[in-house]
Amino acid sequence: MKSPSQNFIVWHILVVLLVTSVSYCFRSDIKFPEIQGLVSILQNTSAMIFTIMGLWIAYVYPNVILRIVQPSKVVAVFSDEDELTVKLLVGVVVLSAATMGFLVLGTSLQVFIVKTSMFATYPNVFSFIGLWFLLALTYVQLFCIYMVIATSVNFVMKLKNVRHSKALSKKLDGK
Repeated sequence: MKSPSQNFIVWHILVVLLVTSVSYCFRSDIKFPEIQGLVSILQNTSAMIFTIMGLWIAYVYPNVILRIVQPSKVVAVFSDEDELTVKLLVGVVVLSAATMGFLVLGTSLQVFIVKTSMFATYPNVFSFIGLWFLLALTYVQLFCIYMVIATSVNFVMKLKNVRHSKALSKKLDGK
């Protein structure tokens, strides 16, 4: 039986193979004006994720620090997994920021690359590389969107569990 990390690796290898094959198949058919909408969506999504996860970090991080510094004074909604949660949130912010950086860099370089003789000689190679990166960034953003949803649902479930635990404790203690 495969471990979760092995499944994770296999999944990502399959995604890379799919992105590579789609990029190769459509390298000569897709032109930059046709993908500008996708670039715009990725930029907006990256900004949205960056903002939402930044707010999550701002909300969770003080509780993590306070819980480490003054554990007896903190009645926290969060479990001992706070450090892992913060790492996860920061990882998603970094991925989203990297996506934005690659988009800015790629669209900036595209203006100059299409004017070179190398591009004129090998346009399909450049189209393959550009399309591959764009599809890879799309996958990264979809993963980040999933993490935003999962973090939000997880938070709501923790709140619900804490509320039910307090209500049960109140009933059992008679207070």
